[in-house]
Amino acid sequence: GGGSKSCSHTGFYPKKIVPLCENHFPDISSKHPWLVQFYHPGVRKVHDQRDDFEQLASKKLMSGGAPVKVGAVDCAQNGEFCAKQGISQAPTTRAIHAGNSRELTGEHTLAALEKFVEESGKRFKELDEALRCEVKGLFTDAKKDSTIPLCTSSFPPSLEALPWVVSFYESGDRNKDKTMKGTMNRLAEKNGNSPPKKADSRKVPKVRFGAIDCSEEKNNCGKFGVSTFPTVRWYQSGVDPVDFDSFFDSDELKTWISAKLKAMPKPEAAQLLEADMAEGEAEAAQTDKLSSLKKELEAMNKAKAEAAEKEDFAEAKKLKAAAKELEKQIKKLEL
Repeated sequence: GGGSKSCSHTGFYPKKIVPLCENHFPDISSKHPWLVQFYHPGVRKVHDQRDDFEQLASKKLMSGGAPVKVGAVDCAQNGEFCAKQGISQAPTTRAIHAGNSRELTGEHTLAALEKFVEESGKRFKELDEALRCEVKGLFTDAKKDSTIPLCTSSFPPSLEALPWVVSFYESGDRNKDKTMKGTMNRLAEKNGNSPPKKADSRKVPKVRFGAIDCSEEKNNCGKFGVSTFPTVRWYQSGVDPVDFDSFFDSDELKTWISAKLKAMPKPEAAQLLEADMAEGEAEAAQTDKLSSLKKELEAMNKAKAEAAEKEDFAEAKKLKAAAKELEKQIKKLEL
């Protein structure tokens, strides 16, 4: 989505950097990779790196073969949301794709930002490939199955974003297969998952669901110490996997998953970000920015006039549109 409609546009950044907020933020179903900066207009470091971030946004960024969208959250206006996201300093820049997220550490220079986008693309691609299992077992329909078929060769999947409930099973008994498949899909949907090819952006998964068909010779379930089927196991970042030790029963499994979710440590909400520049300093920085934008506009209008004189109308039209965007940003900053 566009974002600028649902989140107010302060003019701190130009429009090519999409304003984001709680109502519009990349979620697990967004098709594009995003680079998102959480900033505060009263923080000096934010002003120091502002030009680098804008330059980055003007480039045609690609990540894992897909175009990257660039957005920013103003933490002065969206303090609670930034705290909920665990933002403790500005600027904080994250790469986000399909529910996975990475944070930039160190300096926010143009070179560092470009390297970060490239590395994140590679990492997200690896995560994505781990979920591309050729052995589908019982979960063959990506339009209907909310449980993801997994392979032992690239296991476990990434646990950075969410924990997983994984069923190790042997297919072959029609009734058992039907029960297990139905239960896993139903619980997956109850916990906010939707089939990969029918992603529903209104749903937010709490835990992902996967299944491994151990009757397929490509899957070596023995190396995970699984010998009875189905074995349902809980995988969570930084914790040893735990087996569901009861008979495969829908209600009991549901209760067990709820208890596991409840026991997970809640991420601590960060403090609200505060300005570290005196009121006058932040205003002076904005004034400097304004005068450089006005100079840029002047040069643009001059180039536009020259292009029109040379009858290079395509160029003149392009410059006219760019000048219009710049005028809008100047107006916003002057408010």
